[in-house]
Amino acid sequence: MTRAFALVVVVAATVVTFQSVTGFGFLNWDDHDALASNQALAASWPEVVRWAFTTTHMDHYQPLSWLAFRATGVPLAASRVHALALVLHALNAGFLLWVTARLIHAERDRDRWWLAAATTLLFAVHPLRVEPVAWASALPYLLSYGPLIVAVGCWLRWVREGDEHQRWLAVGLYAVSQLARPTAPLLPIVLGVVALAERRAPPRHPAEVWRATWPFAAIALPLAAIEASARQAETLADIGLAPRLAWTLTHPALYLWRSIAPAAASPLDVLPRVAEANWGVALVAAIAAAVVVTATGTLWSRRVSVAVWGSYLALLMPVVGLLPSGLQVTADRYTYGPALVLSMGLAAALAPSGPLVRRWAFVAAGGAAVFFAQASMLRAGDWRDSLTLWSTAVRFDAGNDVALYNLALARIEAGQPEAAIPELERLLVLVPDHGPGRARHNAIVADREEAAGNAAAGERRLFSAIAAYSRALESDATRVRVRRKRGMALMETGRLDEAAADLAAARAAGDRDPAVAGALAYAWSSQGQHAAALVLLRESLRLAPGDLALTGNLARLLVTAEPATLRNPEEALALAAQLNDRTGGGDVRVLDTLALALAATGRTRDAAEALGVAATLARDGGDAALAAAFEQRRAALRR
Repeated sequence: MTRAFALVVVVAATVVTFQSVTGFGFLNWDDHDALASNQALAASWPEVVRWAFTTTHMDHYQPLSWLAFRATGVPLAASRVHALALVLHALNAGFLLWVTARLIHAERDRDRWWLAAATTLLFAVHPLRVEPVAWASALPYLLSYGPLIVAVGCWLRWVREGDEHQRWLAVGLYAVSQLARPTAPLLPIVLGVVALAERRAPPRHPAEVWRATWPFAAIALPLAAIEASARQAETLADIGLAPRLAWTLTHPALYLWRSIAPAAASPLDVLPRVAEANWGVALVAAIAAAVVVTATGTLWSRRVSVAVWGSYLALLMPVVGLLPSGLQVTADRYTYGPALVLSMGLAAALAPSGPLVRRWAFVAAGGAAVFFAQASMLRAGDWRDSLTLWSTAVRFDAGNDVALYNLALARIEAGQPEAAIPELERLLVLVPDHGPGRARHNAIVADREEAAGNAAAGERRLFSAIAAYSRALESDATRVRVRRKRGMALMETGRLDEAAADLAAARAAGDRDPAVAGALAYAWSSQGQHAAALVLLRESLRLAPGDLALTGNLARLLVTAEPATLRNPEEALALAAQLNDRTGGGDVRVLDTLALALAATGRTRDAAEALGVAATLARDGGDAALAAAFEQRRAALRR
């Protein structure tokens, strides 16, 4: 009854502490690429299985984790993935309680069971657990450590009872664990140290212990090699040996301190832009670690002390900073395995004490667990969505370039592009050559100025529109549509040379709008480039046969082009007559072109008649000046 009740308390407290994560969304920190937009997970089960065991997507080898994500349903929903993470963490807490109780021989001692429950709870609700539980992409850590915890329990039974079935069960569970993600490649060393530290009569011979760990090593080595080849590790040219060694000395003590005193901290501790070795901090950390190890040696026997701290370092070593990869220098999720060791080590240290000490220890651990749980609930809120996460990171470190960029992306995704500009500007001050950040900044500014230009053009404020389009092109010179719009506005204001440059650039970039071709042909004609204008108009008509404006422009140019050798009055007449029929004989400009073509082919009487009709239409339209011009040309033809 005591064991079941303790288990219920631990699991329930864990679920209550982290239940809010089921309402969280996917983050723009790996979640979109790994999950939300990962089409491979939407395939059929056979295809997903094949993909999962052959891919190193996201720089990890984690086939069972991909299958676990797929098992939550298609399309992937953040709520289901987070619910799975919560269940896995609660299960891991239950597994840890079972292994801890077995470690301290609590089977028939109620006080020891509650001591195991209290130390387990310290692990389960600790603020350092927030990241792996609240971040969907960190779920592989939870999935990996569950079977690993049970494997340690089975190993303990083999150590104490010699049950070979338990040892091989541990081997199988370890394989499952590392196929979820190779989180503990040095576990064979941990198991060996634990076996040698265990008190039993007679003690196991070291050779026997190390032979028993070989199956674990046979699993660890190839999976660790695949994982290492998948990771994009920083080269020594990027991060020198000195900073790596300094981190290796510093981070074990830093993680231990965060476990003891989990103060509020940024959710993202990024690699420095220029890595430098801080030997002063490293020396202090090393001395502090030595003091802690020495102090704990008074609580444990030397064998137990070696087992605890050796296991802690072995699980932490792959991520301690000697082989940095990714963007983070430290991360809370890296403490999941080492914290299991600390939890069991604390229980092992207190278990031999008298009943009174154990009870007071239980009370103290319970109080600390309540404090940790409250801190975890608050910290979990930072992971609710991308805006909250990165706003928190920037609040802790205004010079965090990764957080600034991702906060800007989150604002853009939330439909707040203007609000992203301050973060992008701060980012570019910190990292002037940040290509993606500059591209995002320029795109937002260009969008804003293009919209302003469109509004001004719609209100016929053409000079304002031209200025706005120019500012847009200063930010993003590749915007063909903006160049086209500026060119058309320049045409309307009579700045034909500038218009021609813009329109020609737009056309060269693939803009095949007939209006652009017509305007460019007109600009070139005004510049005397009649041959080029004719080629452009013919080519454009092939792409847009029957376009009225292009047909009219070509017909007129075939009559007026210079030198005269470019002219073709017969073709111009045919085009103009066809166009006149299509417009019902009621378009003044078409009639004007028709009259020019008729006159050029010697049909002056017909040309005069066409001009007469054009003059009448112009007068009816209220354009007396144009009508007078037509009449003057008509009179000239009659002479």
